[in-house]
Amino acid sequence: MRANQDTVVNIGLSLTTLALLIHASQSLDVNHALRRNAVSSANVVSDVASRFSSLLQQLHDRDAEQSLLDAADAERTRSTIQEAISAKDKALLEKAYELREESRMEEENARGMASSFAATLQQFSGQSEGANSCKGLACGGNGFCDESSQEGARCRCKAGYEGTGFVCNPAVSFVEHPLISEAPGSKAPQVADLHVTSLRDNAVAVLFRDASRQNRGFLVIGVAQDSGMRWSAPALLSSSAVFGPVLAELEDSSLAIAYRTDDRGGDGVLLAARRDAENRIQLGAPRVFTHYQAQSMSLIALPQSRVVVLFAEHQPNKAAPGKWEHFGTSLLADILPDERLGGQMVPRVLGKYHFAQGAVSRISAAPLSSKLFAIAYRQGRSQNMEKLDDKSPSREASVSLAELWGSELVFTTKSLSLEPQKEQIWARSVAGLGDGAFAYTYHSGAEQLTKQVVLRLNAEHRLEMIQEPRVVASGFSPFVSTVSTVQRNEKAEAPGHRLFTFIGQHGAQGLGQICGVNDRGIPDHCQDVGATGREVLAVATALLTDNRVFLLTSSANGVPYYTLVGLTP
Repeated sequence: MRANQDTVVNIGLSLTTLALLIHASQSLDVNHALRRNAVSSANVVSDVASRFSSLLQQLHDRDAEQSLLDAADAERTRSTIQEAISAKDKALLEKAYELREESRMEEENARGMASSFAATLQQFSGQSEGANSCKGLACGGNGFCDESSQEGARCRCKAGYEGTGFVCNPAVSFVEHPLISEAPGSKAPQVADLHVTSLRDNAVAVLFRDASRQNRGFLVIGVAQDSGMRWSAPALLSSSAVFGPVLAELEDSSLAIAYRTDDRGGDGVLLAARRDAENRIQLGAPRVFTHYQAQSMSLIALPQSRVVVLFAEHQPNKAAPGKWEHFGTSLLADILPDERLGGQMVPRVLGKYHFAQGAVSRISAAPLSSKLFAIAYRQGRSQNMEKLDDKSPSREASVSLAELWGSELVFTTKSLSLEPQKEQIWARSVAGLGDGAFAYTYHSGAEQLTKQVVLRLNAEHRLEMIQEPRVVASGFSPFVSTVSTVQRNEKAEAPGHRLFTFIGQHGAQGLGQICGVNDRGIPDHCQDVGATGREVLAVATALLTDNRVFLLTSSANGVPYYTLVGLTP
């Protein structure tokens, strides 16, 4: 019964259409049909829809004859208006003609809506025939109309949802698709370093390294449609090796890309790119901004075409030859056209700032507003601490906040360690929850538990924990990824927000979970939504414009798969 009510609401009947339906139901003796005990409610709906459609056809046939008479009458009215002597008579005749035309158009509109209602009701009740066209159907939320020569027009659920097309809910199982279509006889890819970023216009950018092709890096753009994804041709990022590529879209739709040139000891490279209307990629000139790289980076887009590169920096210690200095570093740059290079987009370094003293790894970052962002990272003990006190607090689950003030990056709070008594904190991911709150999900290797904590920047500009660590999964989890529907500058109080968490379990399928986000910015009412069909080696997620999640995984043999996950019912 609830599904029927939701469908009636979704198709948006006007008062005029309802009046037609009531009049038709009286003629069709609906009450008598409802009293027949042997007929199910679905059959009653189907019977009413068929009789209602038949009545509309009779009205259409009658109106076809009437329209010939109306056309002749309209021609006589126009002639009378032209022959009117006084301006007053002419104005009255023109007003009468205008009112008549408005009435005729309202009747046609009401009849069209009634016809749409009948076709929608027929499909909803399970009748096999489709409508003649999508104009005659009103599908439900997260549904769309699909036309084919075999079935006509039918309502279906968007990819990532399941249901009738009139009532669509998040799918309880994942439908996986290969990211790369292999030509017969071609060499199978060995994909690693997966990264995905959401773009405007319901699109995503996927970057990866292909070990089977001399570790070349590739970028491919996908546009999410109702029925699935439409992909562009892969673009080569460099003629040499590319490790750990990441991407961010800037406010002018240009792209910032960063990577390192080797697995260990490589250079850090930043470059700009543009995509055209056909999603073809034009790359700018690369710029080396650091050396001795061995860890993955993270990018955050900021206003005025600025971008922050977060990376683990290693420098030779000039005061102590043979030794190294380690930092968690943020590089602020802007990407603007350079007239000297014919308008080519070129990165320009504006400043470099340290957010951690000591070796860092496993950096994850998420925007909390247009200028504020959170940085989650693993920080090892410094050599001084190891010598002085082996029981010094662990900083393996650390977090810092940074904000753009003018043209400077400022770290507005003291860094916080979530588990100062625990070590072996590995995979992690952060996602904004609105109003300065964010979820920090991490795996505690010693405990074999994946946990999630919620933090917020309070009025005193300090990080406070508004939800203690809660266990979201048991067992070893080498990968975790989170994404939230709460966007930048948006309040969590807005209804219907969701937090999606994906946990890749070692030697097992990856698991998905969807939580609501309450008015305090805390996840609640969590439900498992499905699992991958194979062991997961790598995970990346991005939120689409229509609030579906693009989930990208890699199998144990390096083959990438993607799936679309519906979030909102």
